[in-house]
Amino acid sequence: MKQYDYIFIGSGPSTFAAANKLKNSNKKVLILDGGSFGGVCPNAGCEPKIFLEGAVKSVLIAKKLKGIGIDKLSTIDWTKLIKQKKKVFGSYPSNSISNYQSMGFDTIQGKGKFIDEHILDINGTEYTAPNIIIATGQKPNKLPIPGSEYTLNSNDIFNMESLPKHVAFIGGGFVSMELATILSAAGSKVDIIESSGHPLKAFSYEHVKEIVKELKQNNVNFVTNQVVKEIIKKDQGYQVNTNQNMKLDADIIVDASGRIPNIDDLDLDKINLDYDKFGIIVNNHLETNINGVYAAGDVVKKSVPKLTSTAHYEGEYLSSYLMGETDNKLNYPTIATAAFTFPQVAQVGVSLDNARKDKNYSIKEYNLADSDFLYVGTNDMNAKLSLIFNNKNELVGASEVSQTAADDIDNFASIIGLKLDKNIWRDKFIPVFPALAYKTRDLIGD
Repeated sequence: MKQYDYIFIGSGPSTFAAANKLKNSNKKVLILDGGSFGGVCPNAGCEPKIFLEGAVKSVLIAKKLKGIGIDKLSTIDWTKLIKQKKKVFGSYPSNSISNYQSMGFDTIQGKGKFIDEHILDINGTEYTAPNIIIATGQKPNKLPIPGSEYTLNSNDIFNMESLPKHVAFIGGGFVSMELATILSAAGSKVDIIESSGHPLKAFSYEHVKEIVKELKQNNVNFVTNQVVKEIIKKDQGYQVNTNQNMKLDADIIVDASGRIPNIDDLDLDKINLDYDKFGIIVNNHLETNINGVYAAGDVVKKSVPKLTSTAHYEGEYLSSYLMGETDNKLNYPTIATAAFTFPQVAQVGVSLDNARKDKNYSIKEYNLADSDFLYVGTNDMNAKLSLIFNNKNELVGASEVSQTAADDIDNFASIIGLKLDKNIWRDKFIPVFPALAYKTRDLIGD
């Protein structure tokens, strides 16, 4: 049996953050991954998505400016774009392995399953460690319906070498809305089938509806309050049937019904480790019900958003805790989140919908294009911002829909997270003008 001080199951952002602190600890560390080293984000998630968004956003802004400064519109060559994406990101798994090895860690490409509380079977060999960290993340859900074997998932979209004419997404969350933005800008017709009344339920619908309006103008069709009950393969493409007898044809069907904890191969029941459909259950130190077995990242059941940034924060905390640098409970900071649609939607702190239902909060609304030339310059005429204040007039939340919402909300995240008094924000520095932070200075201080 091979012995280590730490075994990490999964090699994504939480493991990477922890490894950076452990690399000088003289501890024996093993990192294994049954998928692509580096995790979902750099291989089939946020990083290639942002890469594709670079081209998409340029095309869509130009389209907004047609006739008022731009005459010849650019188009996306999907085949060339994906070829470049593969060139940029194709070597990431091997580079990730090399990075871990350069830190002095052992790596294994393979899956591990528990055969005892601190013993793993990895590719037929037993490994043990007093500290085992489960960081396997999430995987795409597969709906239990007839014909589900015909569906693709979001990982597949990032590797399609040819652009489909017609794509149907099941579900209206982050994955569907972001990929619909990309594919429709490239020229695909897109349907989004959502079981509830509107997509992107993580955000306020009064802002999401601006995205829906924009996507509808770019050949995206929304089918709401419909549940997919089966998928039928046809001579050409597929047919989706819903619970309300609606029939919809498409060249490909993408199951974007959500993501689930990636724990099926771990054999957690054998060691009676606690988990449910939302993830592995941990305490305030990220430790499971089994001493010395921890979990971090998207595989954890938690109330905060499951984001790359959150996973990274957890990895930093866990390594500090394991090395005895802190005994404090994990305390999440202010967390901002965004959907990289067009326009974008982003929020931080108290949600807009919750604030509207609570008399302890007041809300200031801004139609940004009415007063800010930064938005008029890209014809972002529906840009909206909502700032949320508590009864002490402290900024506690912000929500925005605009072409630059993610960057804008980051400015408010720092104010909320640092609990800055508005006079400090206005009086202690002057940001670049004209730029986004200057707008923040004016809004927070009025």
